[in-house]
Amino acid sequence: MPSPPSPRRPRPTSRSGTLPARALLAVALFPAVLAAACASAPPPPPPAARRAPLAGSIVLRERSYLVDPLEGYPGPAVPAALRERLEAGWSALVEEGDVAAAREAARDLLAASPGLPPAEVLAAQAELAGGDLAAVVRRLVPVGDAAPTYTASQLLLGRAAELAGDVPLSYAAYRAIAAKSPLAFQRTGELHPRALEIVGNRLREALKAGRIEEANRHLDLLRAWAPEETSTLEATRAVALSRGDLAAELAAVKRLAERRAGDTALLERRAELELSVGDPSAGLKIVEGLAERHPGDPALAEKLAAAKFRWRLSLLPQAVRDIGARPDLTRADLAVLIYWLVPQVRYGKATEGRIATDVLDHPQRDEIVRVVNLGILDVDETLHRFSPGAPARRITGLRAMARVLQRFGSAGCLAGDAENPQPSQALACELGARCQLLAADDDCRPGEPLAGSDAVELIRRTLKLLGRS
Repeated sequence: MPSPPSPRRPRPTSRSGTLPARALLAVALFPAVLAAACASAPPPPPPAARRAPLAGSIVLRERSYLVDPLEGYPGPAVPAALRERLEAGWSALVEEGDVAAAREAARDLLAASPGLPPAEVLAAQAELAGGDLAAVVRRLVPVGDAAPTYTASQLLLGRAAELAGDVPLSYAAYRAIAAKSPLAFQRTGELHPRALEIVGNRLREALKAGRIEEANRHLDLLRAWAPEETSTLEATRAVALSRGDLAAELAAVKRLAERRAGDTALLERRAELELSVGDPSAGLKIVEGLAERHPGDPALAEKLAAAKFRWRLSLLPQAVRDIGARPDLTRADLAVLIYWLVPQVRYGKATEGRIATDVLDHPQRDEIVRVVNLGILDVDETLHRFSPGAPARRITGLRAMARVLQRFGSAGCLAGDAENPQPSQALACELGARCQLLAADDDCRPGEPLAGSDAVELIRRTLKLLGRS
């Protein structure tokens, strides 16, 4: 059998046990060779050459808001190639603070697929890292409008708006995804009071400037965000007042009165509204209760008399009650109220036969003709037109009531003006104050539209002078 091979031995060293001379030379020359090699090779780039220090710090600080651009995306699936490019750009941004890489990736994606929402989010993330908050808002508001529950978009929009000081926009964005994002849920709760306060202030400023539609938009936000809060009910009432919407005001006042049981002024207003557009029995009951609690209060006694009159109005036909609730009356409306509320007009005998050609086919023809032929309201003597659809002004109501007093009574307050058929605005206002047709704290405002509630009160005060209240 062949003998096994001898094991490999290590190379022998010199007899003295040291390295051979050539090895010693190589060891000696190694540092010099290494130095030469290092000198000839270019220096390696610094690891963070593409990362701006400021951008990197923003990314670190806002990392919680820079989520995967695909998170919560409700649109169709993004093709694999685009998704890989998207994820690479986002990873470069959040892991390395590489804004340029993220911006470049977003640009490539939007060139390949214009308007792709996740690419818009990546671009907005790069803009946030660059400190351009306005650009983020401009870019993401349309995305949020199209996809309100898109987590990555709304979370970033909310943060950019918050940093820019637009609390309502930030709150709205967070709120839209609060059910899906714990961070958005937390920020929604923290911003809630301030968002309501700001929108409420904007609403009041809009009302003060007469911008009713703008105020309505703010009110829509408050109703969506906090329908049961007292501030929303107060805003609802303020907008209703500005629009002359008594029914909407009543709905708000009823809710407010439930929360402010001791607010007498609010209770009185509820009674007025119930009598005008709500439940007259409920309104009368409220005023009776207040009068019982304050038996010596003359103002409440007057309110009680007015409430009883309004309650009697509730017994009239529905069409008449509806007119009494209108914010602006026409001349035909005023004629109808005078006909139904002044017994002397409804049952009296006309002494004139004036013709109004434009009321022959009018649904309230009989009421208008009776009021015209008693001389309470005028007809154009040349054109023979009553103009039933023309607006009734406060001066129209005052002049009509002065004529009711002239025709059916002997009120001393008319003095030497009883025979004046067409008192001037100044004189009509003077007569209204002298005869107490106007409340003590009520300005005449002759050119303003006449509301149904104001006309009813004018008629009530006139009937009181005639001894028929």
